[in-house]
Amino acid sequence: MECPFCTASPPEEDLFCEACGKPLQTQQSAATVGGCACGAPAEEIDEEGYCGRCGHLSHRPPSDHMELVLSDNFAGVTDRGVKHQRNEDRFAMRQVGNAYVLVVCDGVSSSTQPELASSSVTVHVAEALEASLRRHSASSPERTVRTAIQAAQASLETESVAAGDPPSTTVVAALVKGRNVTLGWAGDSRAYWIDASGETLQLTTDHSWMNEIVSSGEMNLEEAARSPKAHGITHWLGADARENAQPEVSHFTIPGAGHLLLCSDGLWNYAQEPEQIGALLQPAEVIDIARRMIEYANQQGGHDNITAVLLRFPTIASAH
Repeated sequence: MECPFCTASPPEEDLFCEACGKPLQTQQSAATVGGCACGAPAEEIDEEGYCGRCGHLSHRPPSDHMELVLSDNFAGVTDRGVKHQRNEDRFAMRQVGNAYVLVVCDGVSSSTQPELASSSVTVHVAEALEASLRRHSASSPERTVRTAIQAAQASLETESVAAGDPPSTTVVAALVKGRNVTLGWAGDSRAYWIDASGETLQLTTDHSWMNEIVSSGEMNLEEAARSPKAHGITHWLGADARENAQPEVSHFTIPGAGHLLLCSDGLWNYAQEPEQIGALLQPAEVIDIARRMIEYANQQGGHDNITAVLLRFPTIASAH
């Protein structure tokens, strides 16, 4: 049995979830009549699906937990987490021959309907990169990745009509051809390389207030880390981003067997040192590793949405 509120797995005989304290005994009957798992009847559910009694979504939408497996070596998982009311992360995966596209977007929760931005950017970037591979036009992968992200930003600017802060999102994308990985990102969603021994290299640098203030020399790392602004992002995509929407692009050459990981901060916030990320890899199928990463973040508190997309390179030969 799974708790409908926090995704914990309590014993079947339990009446309340030990993880979040919500009642479990009524979830089957409530679901049957269209009510909420807390026991509220259908008439207490508002038009958006939220329960007037407990305040939670009466039923979790499919976007709250999504998995995709394209091969034994290529899989991704996203999950709402424990504390958030909805999943504002999105991801996309594409394979064209021996080339791959990976995209992870984390909707900025302080904006209005951030899942609209993360969904839009994920689709636009993935489709643009896949199209370039099919046209064999990615001869300049750095320009291809940059252009794809810039085009997604331009689309957001025309789509955003919400009142208040317009929908916005971070993005990290990877275009993989053979052993060559081209990364583009804006914000604090990350890419890592984890080799066969578990040694881990962070491939992206967060666009955060802390990193920028330290780079400028105005504060040292310890001082900046104590600021409430430390983890505020300085680059993102959205109608309000303007010059802050410019992505950073870099290149990485796959050195051997290992895993390329793209993830949102819902994962790395609980594993801030690269070796902590590497420690989450155990001998297993790629989809099981991704699930383990989600489970780990939820066990640590699950305060944010969590996404992990993994591409395994068994050997250098297989990457060609």
